[in-house]
Amino acid sequence: MTRLAFAAGLFASVACFCLQAQTGDLEANIPFEFRMGNVVMPAGDYRIYQASSGVVTLRKQDGASKAAVLLTLPISRKATSQDGQLQFSRYGEMYFLTNVWSPYSHEGRTLPKGATEKELISRANQVQMAGIPVRRK
Repeated sequence: MTRLAFAAGLFASVACFCLQAQTGDLEANIPFEFRMGNVVMPAGDYRIYQASSGVVTLRKQDGASKAAVLLTLPISRKATSQDGQLQFSRYGEMYFLTNVWSPYSHEGRTLPKGATEKELISRANQVQMAGIPVRRK
């Protein structure tokens, strides 16, 4: 009986892991080079995948294999917007992806700051924010 219970528990955990849903695929055109974590991403069209586990993946759509994956933290906002948005922090000429907001949702994802961004923050006098609209795939 314990073997059966163990097998059932193992099957359930594997099934849940494999069925982990995407919370929505988004698309955006990002007109500048930016960093996602420690990965430098070129300007261009991107597809954004948000898994319910908090993992955000950006994949360049030009057929190249350029992609970045990062574990994020949940954030929320008071009002929803029909438009999703990627928010970037700008330090001089360097952009860092900061937040991912889905359309029609209070919920979003925030990306942890990497070593390069932390270094720039410690030296920066002023941080500028930039927003890029996203659309549903």
